[in-house]
Amino acid sequence: MKRYSWVRLEPQEKQVSLLAGAINVSHPLARALCNRGITTFEEAKTFFRPSISQLSSPFMLQNMERAAERVIAALNNREKILLYGDYDVDGTTGTALLCLFLREQGAEVFYYINDRFTEGYGLSSEGIAYAEKSGVSLIITVDCGIRAGEAIERCAMSGIDVIVCDHHEPDELPPAFAILNPKVPECTYPFRELCGCAVAFRLVQAVAERLGAGEESWMQYLDLVAIATAADMVSLEKENRILVNEGLKRIRISPRKSLSGMLSVMGIDAGTMTMYHIAFGLAPRINAAGRMHSAHLAVEWLLAATETGALETAEALDRMNLERREIDTAIFARADKMIEGHFASYCSSIVLYDEEWHLGVLGIVASRMLEKYYLPTVIMGSMNGMIKGSVRSVEGINIYEVLQECSDHLVQFGGHNQAAGITLRPEDLAGFRKKFDKICAGLLPADKRQKELVIDSSLQLEEITANFMNVLDQFAPYGFGNREPVFETSAAVLAGRPRLLKEKHVKFSVRDGNGRLFDVIGFDRKDVFQLLDADPGMRFSMVYSLEKRSWNNREQWQLRLKDLDAGKAGSVS
Repeated sequence: MKRYSWVRLEPQEKQVSLLAGAINVSHPLARALCNRGITTFEEAKTFFRPSISQLSSPFMLQNMERAAERVIAALNNREKILLYGDYDVDGTTGTALLCLFLREQGAEVFYYINDRFTEGYGLSSEGIAYAEKSGVSLIITVDCGIRAGEAIERCAMSGIDVIVCDHHEPDELPPAFAILNPKVPECTYPFRELCGCAVAFRLVQAVAERLGAGEESWMQYLDLVAIATAADMVSLEKENRILVNEGLKRIRISPRKSLSGMLSVMGIDAGTMTMYHIAFGLAPRINAAGRMHSAHLAVEWLLAATETGALETAEALDRMNLERREIDTAIFARADKMIEGHFASYCSSIVLYDEEWHLGVLGIVASRMLEKYYLPTVIMGSMNGMIKGSVRSVEGINIYEVLQECSDHLVQFGGHNQAAGITLRPEDLAGFRKKFDKICAGLLPADKRQKELVIDSSLQLEEITANFMNVLDQFAPYGFGNREPVFETSAAVLAGRPRLLKEKHVKFSVRDGNGRLFDVIGFDRKDVFQLLDADPGMRFSMVYSLEKRSWNNREQWQLRLKDLDAGKAGSVS
Protein backbone atom coordinates (compact mmCIF):
# COMPACT_ATOMS: atom_id res chain seq x y z
CA MET A 1 0.00 0.00 0.00
CA LYS A 2 2.81 2.41 0.83
CA ARG A 3 3.72 4.33 -2.30
CA TYR A 4 6.81 5.94 -0.80
CA SER A 5 9.74 5.10 1.42
CA TRP A 6 9.00 6.85 4.72
CA VAL A 7 11.96 8.75 6.15
CA ARG A 8 11.41 10.04 9.68
CA LEU A 9 13.70 12.93 10.54
CA GLU A 10 15.06 12.81 14.08
CA PRO A 11 16.53 16.11 15.29
CA GLN A 12 18.16 16.17 18.73
CA GLU A 13 15.35 16.21 21.29
CA LYS A 14 17.31 18.49 23.62
CA GLN A 15 17.56 21.03 20.84
CA VAL A 16 13.86 20.59 20.06
CA SER A 17 12.88 21.19 23.70
CA LEU A 18 15.05 24.29 23.99
CA LEU A 19 13.61 25.79 20.82
CA ALA A 20 10.02 24.92 21.77
CA GLY A 21 10.48 26.73 25.07
CA ALA A 22 12.31 29.71 23.55
CA ILE A 23 9.59 30.53 21.01
CA ASN A 24 6.60 28.96 22.79
CA VAL A 25 5.55 26.36 20.20
CA SER A 26 4.68 22.67 20.43
CA HIS A 27 7.34 20.00 20.01
CA PRO A 28 6.10 18.84 16.57
CA LEU A 29 6.46 22.40 15.25
CA ALA A 30 9.86 22.79 16.91
CA ARG A 31 10.98 19.55 15.25
CA ALA A 32 9.87 20.87 11.87
CA LEU A 33 11.94 24.00 12.45
CA CYS A 34 15.02 22.05 13.58
CA ASN A 35 14.69 19.91 10.46
CA ARG A 36 15.14 23.16 8.48
CA GLY A 37 18.29 24.12 10.37
CA ILE A 38 16.44 26.59 12.60
CA THR A 39 17.49 25.97 16.18
CA THR A 40 17.66 29.35 17.95
CA PHE A 41 15.29 32.19 18.78
CA GLU A 42 17.08 34.56 16.37
CA GLU A 43 17.00 32.03 13.52
CA ALA A 44 13.29 31.44 14.12
CA LYS A 45 12.65 35.19 14.17
CA THR A 46 14.41 35.59 10.81
CA PHE A 47 12.48 32.64 9.37
CA PHE A 48 9.07 33.81 10.55
CA ARG A 49 9.67 37.50 9.88
CA PRO A 50 11.54 37.71 6.54
CA SER A 51 12.29 41.31 5.62
CA ILE A 52 13.87 43.18 2.72
CA SER A 53 16.27 44.73 5.22
CA GLN A 54 17.83 41.26 5.66
CA LEU A 55 19.03 41.14 2.03
CA SER A 56 22.75 41.52 1.38
CA SER A 57 23.86 44.65 -0.46
CA PRO A 58 23.64 44.16 -4.23
CA PHE A 59 27.18 45.51 -4.42
CA MET A 60 28.42 42.34 -2.76
CA LEU A 61 27.90 40.65 -6.12
CA GLN A 62 31.19 40.60 -7.96
CA ASN A 63 31.29 43.24 -10.76
CA MET A 64 28.14 44.99 -9.56
CA GLU A 65 29.80 48.39 -9.18
CA ARG A 66 31.19 48.13 -12.70
CA ALA A 67 27.85 46.95 -14.11
CA ALA A 68 25.83 49.70 -12.41
CA GLU A 69 28.24 52.41 -13.62
CA ARG A 70 27.98 51.08 -17.18
CA VAL A 71 24.18 51.15 -17.11
CA ILE A 72 24.18 54.70 -15.72
CA ALA A 73 26.63 55.77 -18.42
CA ALA A 74 24.29 54.29 -21.04
CA LEU A 75 21.41 56.25 -19.54
CA ASN A 76 23.39 59.50 -19.47
CA ASN A 77 24.65 59.04 -23.03
CA ARG A 78 21.24 57.96 -24.32
CA GLU A 79 22.66 54.72 -25.70
CA LYS A 80 20.44 52.01 -27.12
CA ILE A 81 20.19 49.05 -24.75
CA LEU A 82 19.19 45.50 -25.69
CA LEU A 83 17.85 43.08 -23.08
CA TYR A 84 18.58 39.48 -24.07
CA GLY A 85 16.39 37.07 -22.11
CA ASP A 86 15.74 33.36 -21.99
CA TYR A 87 12.34 32.06 -23.10
CA ASP A 88 11.22 30.60 -19.75
CA VAL A 89 9.49 32.31 -16.81
CA ASP A 90 12.78 33.36 -15.25
CA GLY A 91 14.02 34.97 -18.45
CA THR A 92 10.79 36.66 -19.50
CA THR A 93 10.00 38.14 -16.08
CA GLY A 94 13.58 39.38 -15.71
CA THR A 95 13.47 40.92 -19.17
CA ALA A 96 10.20 42.68 -18.38
CA LEU A 97 11.56 43.87 -15.02
CA LEU A 98 14.64 45.49 -16.59
CA CYS A 99 12.61 46.90 -19.46
CA LEU A 100 10.10 48.58 -17.15
CA PHE A 101 12.80 50.03 -14.90
CA LEU A 102 15.05 51.32 -17.70
CA ARG A 103 12.14 52.87 -19.57
CA GLU A 104 11.18 54.62 -16.36
CA GLN A 105 14.70 56.09 -16.35
CA GLY A 106 14.19 57.36 -19.90
CA ALA A 107 16.25 54.71 -21.70
CA GLU A 108 15.72 53.52 -25.27
CA VAL A 109 15.32 49.80 -24.65
CA PHE A 110 14.76 46.82 -26.94
CA TYR A 111 14.52 43.18 -26.02
CA TYR A 112 15.32 39.93 -27.77
CA ILE A 113 14.35 36.38 -26.82
CA ASN A 114 15.44 33.36 -28.81
CA ASP A 115 13.04 31.15 -30.70
CA ARG A 116 13.16 27.90 -28.71
CA PHE A 117 12.89 25.78 -31.85
CA THR A 118 15.21 27.48 -34.35
CA GLU A 119 17.79 29.14 -32.06
CA GLY A 120 17.72 27.14 -28.85
CA TYR A 121 19.14 28.36 -25.55
CA GLY A 122 21.74 31.10 -25.12
CA LEU A 123 22.98 34.00 -27.23
CA SER A 124 22.37 33.09 -30.87
CA SER A 125 23.97 34.46 -34.04
CA GLU A 126 20.52 35.75 -35.03
CA GLY A 127 20.21 37.61 -31.74
CA ILE A 128 23.64 39.22 -32.05
CA ALA A 129 22.88 40.19 -35.65
CA TYR A 130 19.69 41.89 -34.41
CA ALA A 131 21.73 43.81 -31.84
CA GLU A 132 24.25 44.93 -34.48
CA LYS A 133 21.50 45.99 -36.87
CA SER A 134 19.66 47.89 -34.15
CA GLY A 135 22.72 49.94 -33.26
CA VAL A 136 22.79 49.00 -29.59
CA SER A 137 25.97 49.57 -27.59
CA LEU A 138 24.99 47.65 -24.47
CA ILE A 139 23.42 44.21 -24.04
CA ILE A 140 22.17 42.99 -20.68
CA THR A 141 21.43 39.26 -20.57
CA VAL A 142 18.84 37.70 -18.28
CA ASP A 143 19.03 34.02 -17.28
CA CYS A 144 21.59 33.28 -19.99
CA GLY A 145 25.05 34.29 -21.18
CA ILE A 146 27.41 32.63 -18.73
CA ARG A 147 28.47 30.05 -21.34
CA ALA A 148 28.20 32.31 -24.40
CA GLY A 149 31.90 33.04 -24.89
CA GLU A 150 31.94 33.14 -28.70
CA ALA A 151 28.80 35.25 -29.00
CA ILE A 152 30.06 37.78 -26.43
CA GLU A 153 33.44 37.93 -28.16
CA ARG A 154 31.60 38.82 -31.38
CA CYS A 155 29.76 41.57 -29.52
CA ALA A 156 33.07 43.02 -28.32
CA MET A 157 34.37 43.08 -31.89
CA SER A 158 31.23 45.01 -32.89
CA GLY A 159 31.72 47.55 -30.11
CA ILE A 160 28.91 46.19 -27.95
CA ASP A 161 29.45 45.80 -24.21
CA VAL A 162 27.69 42.88 -22.51
CA ILE A 163 26.56 42.64 -18.89
CA VAL A 164 25.69 39.04 -18.00
CA CYS A 165 22.92 38.49 -15.43
CA ASP A 166 22.81 34.73 -14.97
CA HIS A 167 22.67 32.04 -12.31
CA HIS A 168 23.68 28.90 -14.19
CA GLU A 169 26.86 27.03 -13.36
CA PRO A 170 29.78 28.63 -15.23
CA ASP A 171 32.40 26.86 -17.28
CA GLU A 172 35.03 29.11 -18.83
CA LEU A 173 33.91 32.66 -18.14
CA PRO A 174 32.95 34.71 -21.23
CA PRO A 175 34.78 38.00 -22.05
CA ALA A 176 31.86 40.16 -20.91
CA PHE A 177 32.11 43.75 -19.68
CA ALA A 178 30.69 42.53 -16.36
CA ILE A 179 29.40 39.20 -15.08
CA LEU A 180 26.75 39.13 -12.36
CA ASN A 181 26.37 35.54 -11.20
CA PRO A 182 26.58 34.36 -7.58
CA LYS A 183 27.94 31.00 -8.79
CA VAL A 184 31.10 32.45 -10.32
CA PRO A 185 33.93 30.90 -8.24
CA GLU A 186 35.48 34.24 -7.23
CA CYS A 187 32.14 35.78 -6.21
CA THR A 188 31.79 36.19 -2.44
CA TYR A 189 28.09 36.99 -2.40
CA PRO A 190 26.71 35.07 0.62
CA PHE A 191 23.80 33.39 -1.19
CA ARG A 192 24.35 31.35 -4.36
CA GLU A 193 20.80 30.33 -5.25
CA LEU A 194 19.30 33.48 -6.78
CA CYS A 195 17.40 32.94 -10.03
CA GLY A 196 18.26 34.95 -13.16
CA CYS A 197 15.44 37.43 -12.62
CA ALA A 198 16.62 38.02 -9.05
CA VAL A 199 20.14 38.80 -10.31
CA ALA A 200 18.62 41.34 -12.73
CA PHE A 201 16.62 42.73 -9.81
CA ARG A 202 19.80 43.26 -7.78
CA LEU A 203 21.23 45.17 -10.76
CA VAL A 204 18.12 47.37 -10.82
CA GLN A 205 18.49 47.97 -7.09
CA ALA A 206 22.16 48.90 -7.46
CA VAL A 207 21.47 51.33 -10.32
CA ALA A 208 18.56 52.88 -8.41
CA GLU A 209 20.76 53.41 -5.35
CA ARG A 210 23.50 55.07 -7.42
CA LEU A 211 20.89 57.31 -9.07
CA GLY A 212 19.51 58.27 -5.67
CA ALA A 213 16.05 56.91 -6.52
CA GLY A 214 13.71 55.92 -3.72
CA GLU A 215 13.12 52.35 -2.53
CA GLU A 216 9.84 52.03 -4.42
CA SER A 217 11.74 52.45 -7.71
CA TRP A 218 13.05 48.90 -7.28
CA MET A 219 10.72 47.34 -4.71
CA GLN A 220 7.81 47.60 -7.17
CA TYR A 221 9.31 44.67 -9.11
CA LEU A 222 9.35 42.20 -6.24
CA ASP A 223 6.19 40.57 -7.65
CA LEU A 224 8.04 39.56 -10.81
CA VAL A 225 10.98 38.25 -8.78
CA ALA A 226 8.62 36.14 -6.67
CA ILE A 227 7.05 34.58 -9.77
CA ALA A 228 10.43 33.80 -11.31
CA THR A 229 11.86 32.38 -8.08
CA ALA A 230 8.87 30.12 -7.56
CA ALA A 231 8.77 28.95 -11.19
CA ASP A 232 12.50 28.29 -11.58
CA MET A 233 12.65 25.83 -8.65
CA VAL A 234 15.61 27.50 -6.96
CA SER A 235 16.00 26.88 -3.24
CA LEU A 236 13.31 28.75 -1.32
CA GLU A 237 15.43 29.69 1.68
CA LYS A 238 17.28 32.72 3.00
CA GLU A 239 17.20 35.54 0.41
CA ASN A 240 14.81 33.72 -1.90
CA ARG A 241 12.36 33.29 0.98
CA ILE A 242 12.49 37.05 1.57
CA LEU A 243 12.01 37.91 -2.11
CA VAL A 244 9.07 35.54 -2.53
CA ASN A 245 7.40 36.55 0.71
CA GLU A 246 7.58 40.26 -0.14
CA GLY A 247 6.56 39.66 -3.75
CA LEU A 248 3.49 37.67 -2.77
CA LYS A 249 2.42 40.47 -0.42
CA ARG A 250 2.51 42.92 -3.32
CA ILE A 251 0.49 40.65 -5.59
CA ARG A 252 -2.15 40.13 -2.91
CA ILE A 253 -2.47 43.83 -2.06
CA SER A 254 -2.06 45.54 -5.44
CA PRO A 255 -1.40 43.33 -8.49
CA ARG A 256 -0.04 45.04 -11.60
CA LYS A 257 -2.37 45.17 -14.63
CA SER A 258 -0.84 42.13 -16.32
CA LEU A 259 -1.23 39.92 -13.25
CA SER A 260 -4.71 41.21 -12.54
CA GLY A 261 -5.78 40.22 -16.06
CA MET A 262 -4.28 36.74 -15.78
CA LEU A 263 -5.76 36.10 -12.34
CA SER A 264 -9.15 37.09 -13.76
CA VAL A 265 -8.73 34.49 -16.52
CA MET A 266 -7.68 31.89 -13.93
CA GLY A 267 -10.61 32.78 -11.66
CA ILE A 268 -8.28 33.55 -8.75
CA ASP A 269 -8.72 36.33 -6.20
CA ALA A 270 -5.39 38.19 -5.90
CA GLY A 271 -5.83 38.36 -2.12
CA THR A 272 -5.58 34.55 -1.87
CA MET A 273 -2.50 34.20 -4.08
CA THR A 274 -0.13 31.38 -3.03
CA MET A 275 2.93 29.56 -4.35
CA TYR A 276 0.57 26.87 -5.62
CA HIS A 277 -1.14 29.39 -7.91
CA ILE A 278 2.23 30.48 -9.30
CA ALA A 279 3.60 26.98 -9.84
CA PHE A 280 0.46 25.45 -11.34
CA GLY A 281 -1.34 28.51 -12.71
CA LEU A 282 0.80 31.48 -13.65
CA ALA A 283 4.06 29.73 -14.56
CA PRO A 284 2.56 27.24 -17.07
CA ARG A 285 0.70 30.06 -18.82
CA ILE A 286 3.80 32.25 -19.06
CA ASN A 287 5.90 29.32 -20.26
CA ALA A 288 3.26 28.36 -22.82
CA ALA A 289 4.25 31.33 -25.00
CA GLY A 290 7.81 30.09 -25.52
CA ARG A 291 6.80 26.43 -25.64
CA MET A 292 4.12 26.80 -28.28
CA HIS A 293 4.94 29.94 -30.27
CA SER A 294 7.07 32.89 -29.13
CA ALA A 295 8.06 34.02 -25.64
CA HIS A 296 7.75 37.63 -26.83
CA LEU A 297 4.05 37.36 -26.08
CA ALA A 298 4.79 36.68 -22.41
CA VAL A 299 6.99 39.77 -22.19
CA GLU A 300 4.38 41.92 -23.93
CA TRP A 301 1.80 40.68 -21.44
CA LEU A 302 4.04 41.67 -18.53
CA LEU A 303 4.64 45.10 -20.10
CA ALA A 304 0.94 45.74 -20.78
CA ALA A 305 0.02 49.32 -19.90
CA THR A 306 -3.77 48.94 -20.06
CA GLU A 307 -6.19 46.53 -18.40
CA THR A 308 -7.76 45.71 -21.76
CA GLY A 309 -4.41 44.87 -23.36
CA ALA A 310 -3.35 42.80 -20.35
CA LEU A 311 -6.60 40.81 -20.37
CA GLU A 312 -6.47 40.11 -24.12
CA THR A 313 -2.88 38.85 -23.92
CA ALA A 314 -3.67 36.81 -20.80
CA GLU A 315 -6.49 35.10 -22.67
CA ALA A 316 -4.14 34.30 -25.55
CA LEU A 317 -1.61 32.78 -23.15
CA ASP A 318 -4.38 30.75 -21.54
CA ARG A 319 -5.38 29.31 -24.94
CA MET A 320 -1.76 28.41 -25.65
CA ASN A 321 -1.54 26.64 -22.32
CA LEU A 322 -4.60 24.54 -23.15
CA GLU A 323 -2.96 23.59 -26.46
CA ARG A 324 0.25 22.73 -24.61
CA ARG A 325 -1.60 20.47 -22.16
CA GLU A 326 -3.17 18.48 -24.96
CA ILE A 327 0.20 17.92 -26.62
CA ASP A 328 2.16 16.98 -23.50
CA THR A 329 -0.63 14.59 -22.42
CA ALA A 330 -0.37 12.78 -25.75
CA ILE A 331 3.44 12.61 -25.63
CA PHE A 332 3.41 11.35 -22.04
CA ALA A 333 1.00 8.58 -23.00
CA ARG A 334 3.26 7.57 -25.89
CA ALA A 335 6.42 7.72 -23.72
CA ASP A 336 4.75 5.67 -21.00
CA LYS A 337 3.74 3.06 -23.55
CA MET A 338 7.33 2.82 -24.82
CA ILE A 339 8.65 1.69 -21.45
CA GLU A 340 5.60 -0.15 -20.14
CA GLY A 341 6.34 -3.56 -18.73
CA HIS A 342 10.05 -3.81 -19.31
CA PHE A 343 12.16 -0.69 -19.71
CA ALA A 344 12.21 0.55 -16.11
CA SER A 345 12.72 -2.94 -14.72
CA TYR A 346 16.32 -3.26 -15.86
CA CYS A 347 17.47 0.29 -16.64
CA SER A 348 18.82 2.86 -14.20
CA SER A 349 17.48 5.74 -16.28
CA ILE A 350 14.86 6.57 -18.88
CA VAL A 351 16.16 7.89 -22.21
CA LEU A 352 13.46 8.19 -24.89
CA TYR A 353 13.47 9.75 -28.35
CA ASP A 354 10.88 10.34 -31.03
CA GLU A 355 11.58 12.72 -33.89
CA GLU A 356 7.92 13.82 -33.92
CA TRP A 357 7.79 14.98 -30.32
CA HIS A 358 7.16 18.70 -29.77
CA LEU A 359 10.30 20.28 -28.31
CA GLY A 360 8.33 22.81 -26.32
CA VAL A 361 6.85 20.28 -23.87
CA LEU A 362 9.70 17.79 -23.41
CA GLY A 363 10.63 19.20 -20.00
CA ILE A 364 7.09 18.72 -18.74
CA VAL A 365 6.95 15.15 -20.00
CA ALA A 366 10.35 14.39 -18.46
CA SER A 367 9.13 15.68 -15.09
CA ARG A 368 5.98 13.55 -15.28
CA MET A 369 7.98 10.42 -16.17
CA LEU A 370 10.35 11.13 -13.29
CA GLU A 371 7.43 11.43 -10.90
CA LYS A 372 6.01 8.07 -12.01
CA TYR A 373 9.18 5.97 -12.27
CA TYR A 374 11.65 7.88 -10.09
CA LEU A 375 14.58 7.42 -12.45
CA PRO A 376 16.77 10.09 -14.09
CA THR A 377 14.89 10.90 -17.29
CA VAL A 378 15.77 12.25 -20.72
CA ILE A 379 12.99 12.99 -23.24
CA MET A 380 14.12 14.02 -26.73
CA GLY A 381 12.79 15.23 -30.06
CA SER A 382 14.35 16.41 -33.30
CA MET A 383 15.11 19.78 -34.90
CA ASN A 384 17.12 20.54 -38.05
CA GLY A 385 18.87 17.19 -38.08
CA MET A 386 19.88 17.39 -34.40
CA ILE A 387 18.41 15.70 -31.33
CA LYS A 388 17.35 18.06 -28.55
CA GLY A 389 16.06 17.05 -25.18
CA SER A 390 15.20 17.85 -21.58
CA VAL A 391 16.73 16.07 -18.60
CA ARG A 392 15.30 15.70 -15.08
CA SER A 393 16.95 14.05 -12.09
CA VAL A 394 16.02 12.39 -8.82
CA GLU A 395 17.18 13.78 -5.48
CA GLY A 396 20.81 13.07 -4.74
CA ILE A 397 21.99 12.94 -8.35
CA ASN A 398 23.49 16.12 -9.79
CA ILE A 399 22.41 15.78 -13.40
CA TYR A 400 24.73 18.56 -14.56
CA GLU A 401 27.71 16.55 -13.32
CA VAL A 402 26.36 13.40 -15.00
CA LEU A 403 26.10 15.28 -18.31
CA GLN A 404 29.65 16.54 -17.91
CA GLU A 405 30.78 12.91 -17.83
CA CYS A 406 28.72 12.28 -20.99
CA SER A 407 30.01 15.38 -22.78
CA ASP A 408 31.90 13.37 -25.42
CA HIS A 409 28.48 12.34 -26.79
CA LEU A 410 26.92 15.83 -26.59
CA VAL A 411 27.14 18.89 -28.80
CA GLN A 412 25.80 21.16 -26.07
CA PHE A 413 24.34 20.97 -22.58
CA GLY A 414 23.51 23.27 -19.70
CA GLY A 415 21.30 23.60 -16.65
CA HIS A 416 21.06 22.96 -12.91
CA ASN A 417 21.53 20.09 -10.46
CA GLN A 418 18.05 18.68 -11.12
CA ALA A 419 17.20 19.91 -14.64
CA ALA A 420 19.10 20.44 -17.87
CA GLY A 421 18.86 20.64 -21.65
CA ILE A 422 20.99 18.77 -24.18
CA THR A 423 21.77 18.71 -27.90
CA LEU A 424 23.40 15.75 -29.66
CA ARG A 425 23.86 14.24 -33.09
CA PRO A 426 21.68 11.27 -34.08
CA GLU A 427 24.71 9.03 -34.43
CA ASP A 428 25.65 9.71 -30.77
CA LEU A 429 22.27 8.70 -29.32
CA ALA A 430 23.11 5.04 -28.64
CA GLY A 431 26.43 5.91 -27.02
CA PHE A 432 24.87 8.64 -24.89
CA ARG A 433 22.06 6.36 -23.71
CA LYS A 434 24.52 3.64 -22.69
CA LYS A 435 26.92 5.95 -20.86
CA PHE A 436 24.15 7.96 -19.17
CA ASP A 437 22.57 4.78 -17.84
CA LYS A 438 25.88 3.37 -16.65
CA ILE A 439 26.68 6.51 -14.64
CA CYS A 440 23.17 6.62 -13.17
CA ALA A 441 23.42 2.95 -12.19
CA GLY A 442 26.47 3.73 -10.08
CA LEU A 443 24.71 6.63 -8.37
CA LEU A 444 21.29 5.06 -7.85
CA PRO A 445 21.36 1.60 -6.26
CA ALA A 446 18.21 -0.51 -6.40
CA ASP A 447 17.23 0.24 -2.80
CA LYS A 448 17.12 3.99 -3.56
CA ARG A 449 14.65 3.78 -6.46
CA GLN A 450 11.56 4.54 -4.45
CA LYS A 451 10.81 8.18 -3.83
CA GLU A 452 11.31 9.20 -0.24
CA LEU A 453 8.58 10.83 1.81
CA VAL A 454 10.27 12.94 4.46
CA ILE A 455 8.35 13.18 7.75
CA ASP A 456 9.00 16.05 10.14
CA SER A 457 7.34 14.66 13.25
CA SER A 458 4.74 12.34 14.68
CA LEU A 459 1.56 14.21 15.59
CA GLN A 460 -1.53 13.35 17.59
CA LEU A 461 -4.72 14.75 16.11
CA GLU A 462 -5.51 16.30 19.50
CA GLU A 463 -2.43 18.51 19.07
CA ILE A 464 -3.94 20.27 16.05
CA THR A 465 -5.26 23.47 17.58
CA ALA A 466 -5.92 27.01 16.35
CA ASN A 467 -2.58 28.14 17.75
CA PHE A 468 -0.81 25.20 16.10
CA MET A 469 -2.29 26.14 12.71
CA ASN A 470 -1.48 29.83 13.12
CA VAL A 471 2.18 29.01 13.68
CA LEU A 472 2.20 26.43 10.88
CA ASP A 473 0.85 29.04 8.43
CA GLN A 474 3.99 31.08 9.03
CA PHE A 475 6.19 28.32 7.59
CA ALA A 476 4.96 29.40 4.15
CA PRO A 477 5.77 30.22 1.39
CA TYR A 478 6.58 26.65 0.43
CA GLY A 479 8.67 25.39 -2.43
CA PHE A 480 11.95 23.69 -3.28
CA GLY A 481 14.24 24.15 -0.27
CA ASN A 482 11.33 24.86 2.08
CA ARG A 483 8.94 21.99 1.70
CA GLU A 484 5.59 21.95 3.43
CA PRO A 485 5.84 20.34 6.90
CA VAL A 486 4.70 16.70 6.86
CA PHE A 487 3.38 14.77 9.86
CA GLU A 488 2.61 11.15 10.75
CA THR A 489 -0.32 9.95 12.84
CA SER A 490 -0.45 6.31 13.93
CA ALA A 491 -3.45 4.13 14.83
CA ALA A 492 -5.93 6.40 13.04
CA VAL A 493 -9.47 5.08 12.65
CA LEU A 494 -11.90 5.83 9.87
CA ALA A 495 -15.04 7.78 10.85
CA GLY A 496 -17.80 6.73 8.44
CA ARG A 497 -17.21 5.42 4.93
CA PRO A 498 -14.62 6.69 2.44
CA ARG A 499 -15.76 8.37 -0.78
CA LEU A 500 -14.25 8.24 -4.25
CA LEU A 501 -14.28 11.58 -6.07
CA LYS A 502 -14.08 11.79 -9.86
CA GLU A 503 -13.14 8.09 -9.92
CA LYS A 504 -9.61 8.80 -8.65
CA HIS A 505 -9.48 10.92 -5.45
CA VAL A 506 -10.23 9.52 -2.00
CA LYS A 507 -11.93 11.52 0.75
CA PHE A 508 -12.60 10.29 4.25
CA SER A 509 -12.74 11.47 7.86
CA VAL A 510 -10.85 10.54 11.02
CA ARG A 511 -11.79 11.33 14.61
CA ASP A 512 -9.49 12.43 17.43
CA GLY A 513 -9.82 11.44 21.10
CA ASN A 514 -11.95 14.50 21.81
CA GLY A 515 -14.51 13.57 19.17
CA ARG A 516 -13.41 16.15 16.61
CA LEU A 517 -13.62 15.13 12.96
CA PHE A 518 -10.93 15.92 10.42
CA ASP A 519 -11.46 15.63 6.66
CA VAL A 520 -8.70 13.86 4.73
CA ILE A 521 -8.23 14.22 0.97
CA GLY A 522 -5.90 12.01 -1.06
CA PHE A 523 -5.42 13.00 -4.68
CA ASP A 524 -4.96 10.18 -7.20
CA ARG A 525 -5.22 7.58 -4.41
CA LYS A 526 -7.97 5.26 -5.58
CA ASP A 527 -5.93 2.47 -4.00
CA VAL A 528 -6.51 3.99 -0.54
CA PHE A 529 -10.25 4.17 -1.17
CA GLN A 530 -10.34 0.50 -2.13
CA LEU A 531 -8.42 -0.51 1.00
CA LEU A 532 -10.52 1.50 3.45
CA ASP A 533 -13.79 0.66 1.74
CA ALA A 534 -13.02 -3.06 2.06
CA ASP A 535 -12.28 -2.82 5.79
CA PRO A 536 -13.76 0.34 7.38
CA GLY A 537 -12.70 -0.75 10.88
CA MET A 538 -9.04 -0.86 9.98
CA ARG A 539 -6.43 1.04 12.00
CA PHE A 540 -3.77 2.71 9.91
CA SER A 541 -0.84 5.12 9.95
CA MET A 542 -1.10 8.11 7.67
CA VAL A 543 1.34 10.78 6.53
CA TYR A 544 -0.07 14.15 5.59
CA SER A 545 0.28 17.91 5.43
CA LEU A 546 -2.23 20.36 6.87
CA GLU A 547 -4.13 23.17 5.19
CA LYS A 548 -6.79 25.69 6.10
CA ARG A 549 -9.97 25.86 4.07
CA SER A 550 -12.80 28.37 4.18
CA TRP A 551 -16.32 27.00 3.94
CA ASN A 552 -19.48 29.03 4.60
CA ASN A 553 -17.31 31.77 6.11
CA ARG A 554 -15.81 29.29 8.56
CA GLU A 555 -12.21 28.14 8.74
CA GLN A 556 -11.70 24.39 8.62
CA TRP A 557 -8.57 22.27 8.73
CA GLN A 558 -8.03 19.55 6.19
CA LEU A 559 -5.40 16.82 6.09
CA ARG A 560 -3.87 16.32 2.66
CA LEU A 561 -2.88 12.65 2.51
CA LYS A 562 0.61 11.83 1.29
CA ASP A 563 0.64 8.11 2.02
CA LEU A 564 -1.08 5.46 4.14
CA ASP A 565 0.06 2.19 5.69
CA ALA A 566 -2.30 -0.38 7.22
CA GLY A 567 0.72 -2.32 8.48
CA LYS A 568 -0.14 -5.05 10.97
CA ALA A 569 -2.52 -2.97 13.06
CA GLY A 570 -5.54 -4.97 11.94
CA SER A 571 -9.13 -3.99 12.57
CA VAL A 572 -10.80 -2.35 15.51
CA SER A 573 -12.59 -4.91 17.65
